[in-house]
Amino acid sequence: MSDIMRLRGILPVLPVLVCGLATGAFGQSVNTVETGAPVERIIATADGALVEAGGDLFALAACDTGSRLCLTPSARPAEAQAAPEGALPDGRIAPATTGDIRQAWYGRPTTRYGHGVLGDAIEAGSLVAVTASGEQLEIVLPAEQVFEDITPRIADLDGDGTNEVITIRASKTGGAAVAIFGLADGKLALRGAGSENGQTNRWLNIAGFLPRDDGGLTLYGVRTPHIGGRLFSLDLRDGALSERNDIAIDVSNHIIGSRELGMSAVGEFDGRIELVLPSQDRRRLRFPLTGRADIVLPGSIDKAIIAVDGRLVTATADGTLIVVSP
Repeated sequence: MSDIMRLRGILPVLPVLVCGLATGAFGQSVNTVETGAPVERIIATADGALVEAGGDLFALAACDTGSRLCLTPSARPAEAQAAPEGALPDGRIAPATTGDIRQAWYGRPTTRYGHGVLGDAIEAGSLVAVTASGEQLEIVLPAEQVFEDITPRIADLDGDGTNEVITIRASKTGGAAVAIFGLADGKLALRGAGSENGQTNRWLNIAGFLPRDDGGLTLYGVRTPHIGGRLFSLDLRDGALSERNDIAIDVSNHIIGSRELGMSAVGEFDGRIELVLPSQDRRRLRFPLTGRADIVLPGSIDKAIIAVDGRLVTATADGTLIVVSP
């Protein structure tokens, strides 16, 4: 794999200019890369990160130019399948290739919550899952709750070989919480839920999943990413859910009104798997689980953060591409 990402293909390589280089503690470096047009999106793929700029897509790759970085034109990847008719309007189907649950999406659009933290007032009233045998199951929320989310996530949180569906569920009295569902007696059922934020219209965003020594995954999220930003974690073990709160403050992984939920990353740096989050002002990258020094950015970011080959790829609000070496 190359310094930035493995790239295979026959498209021409276009050299680009590294416009700035800063070095900080522990050999950290921040490169701003000239793209010819403002970056519109950073897109995660199975092979790394794609950069959308000026309506075109590019992959970042190492090359022999003076900058040692090149943008290579890329075909548009297949995006996650849109949820079927009757689902959340721009929701997607979460896929899984193994386990007992193979697909999940949000259904029964509703305006009964009215928070609009994700840019509109339409949330979901149900969760739909498809099993490995093809059976479609649905769990419908009561009138005082919604799924304040876009696409659910499927993962084996407890490492038992069966899948869980991870959602963001909000109530009119307590605001948002993580709610985890799985199969029980052939039905979709609640496996556990974290604590709510305490009042209506107080949201949270899931930040990432880190592997545990027992084969499970620890879920990390940010409570009120627009107001203080407090990191928390959830662990599902032997059917019980445990929670840690206020692991760190001054973090954020969302901009109010934005549909971008990927402003955090899990990556391996110097042989250690770490969680990466922006600060509240989104001008620093923070590593709250390891104590690694913050990395100062050349501007406030508003794009996804993607970890690729020991580096982090993101972009500022004005469309400047950034490649960070922690």
